[in-house]
Amino acid sequence: MNIKHVTMYASNFEATKQFYLTKFQFPLISQEPDRFTMSVGKSAVTFIKAPLNEKPFYHFAFDIPSIQFEEAKAWTKGKVILSKEQGEDEVYFEGIDAKSIYFEDPAGNIAEFICRLTDAKESTAPFSASSLQKVSEMSIVVKDKLKSVSAFHEVSIFERDHEKVTAEGLTFMGSREDASYLLFVNEGRTWFFSNKKAEVFPVEVLLTDGVWLKIDENLDLVSSNRV
Repeated sequence: MNIKHVTMYASNFEATKQFYLTKFQFPLISQEPDRFTMSVGKSAVTFIKAPLNEKPFYHFAFDIPSIQFEEAKAWTKGKVILSKEQGEDEVYFEGIDAKSIYFEDPAGNIAEFICRLTDAKESTAPFSASSLQKVSEMSIVVKDKLKSVSAFHEVSIFERDHEKVTAEGLTFMGSREDASYLLFVNEGRTWFFSNKKAEVFPVEVLLTDGVWLKIDENLDLVSSNRV
């Protein structure tokens, strides 16, 4: 399972567009007055202008090449203030041998650049937004996590390492071999490297194996089918 395309809504739309396309120089795929799509390695990300007075926000992670964490961190710090957790602006995840940095974009999204030291491919090219390899994590906030996990079992997507599913915390859906995950979480959880509480907002995710997931305008998980 890999993430092919993610579609999210963005408040502060013009600033968000300039942030990614001008400040960070993500490769542009297409744009219209109310949306734009950018390339993140093997994945695509679309931001659509949010309805007036709505302020959706999401958590997602983009992969850094395996030997470029320090270079990527310095490059990112030159463009944005990194978020901190307990005074630190980076974190090491021992269980997956990975390092991450976090920052917020103008729409309030909690963006993560993660370097999977064991799993990611190497690169010797100078780091830029074009160096990012894929969307490797997309968090999906749901009203009923256990029900949502069961829906994915029906299309043969299971928990990472067959971990036990609990009502609290994060549940990583996807295989460690692919190192791409959908993170199911119930609303109300405080996001790591943020003081924000998770909320349910519309989002669409298309996976490379044809599974399509959508949280609709009524904030329900309405589809998890092969297309």
